[in-house]
Amino acid sequence: MAAERRRVAPPDAVERLAKHHVPQAARVIATALADDPGYSHLMPDPGRRVGELTALYRMTLADTVDHGLGFVTTLGTVVTGALAIYPPGTYPMPLARWARAGGRVVRLAALAREHSPGLIRFGQLTAPGVPTHSWYVEAAGVRPDLQLAGRGTALIEAALALVDEAGEESYLETTKPANVAYYERFGYASIREPVPLSPGGPSIFPMLRAARRS
Repeated sequence: MAAERRRVAPPDAVERLAKHHVPQAARVIATALADDPGYSHLMPDPGRRVGELTALYRMTLADTVDHGLGFVTTLGTVVTGALAIYPPGTYPMPLARWARAGGRVVRLAALAREHSPGLIRFGQLTAPGVPTHSWYVEAAGVRPDLQLAGRGTALIEAALALVDEAGEESYLETTKPANVAYYERFGYASIREPVPLSPGGPSIFPMLRAARRS
């Protein structure tokens, strides 16, 4: 996929996610989500969490390059933020795509060890709720030391420009209650009761953005 570049309010460029971005982008998302209530619950060892999440998002973003769309913010060759979004009908991953990702799945399972069942449960709770006719924001994050400077907004706006060009709706989830108000700024709204990850644990907040034309 050819890189597409435009300038944003911070001094970063916004580019389409490409294969060479994946290692850095996975690490950026992992560090951005390391204090996420859901992942903190599923991966309680903070010393391992970033490494496990990096492996998870290397697998996710490699699939995004082939079957979805993504954006990164960059300062020169340094990735500062990343977002992965799947067009309607491309998520969840069918068995054939899981099979092609087999090596990455094995590496993730070996790294996550006893945390693997929790990650599987997270997928089981989220995948069925993704509307097949919606664009699905699978992951988004900005490097923690560079947050609150417009990079997240630039990534979301780049993705939503595609959604609005298609005149379709978009769906996402978060386990961070404070993010609900953040995503409401972009037109998302809660569509059902939060789904608890476990009794007494954090919940998944599903949100939908209605279709609109750009």
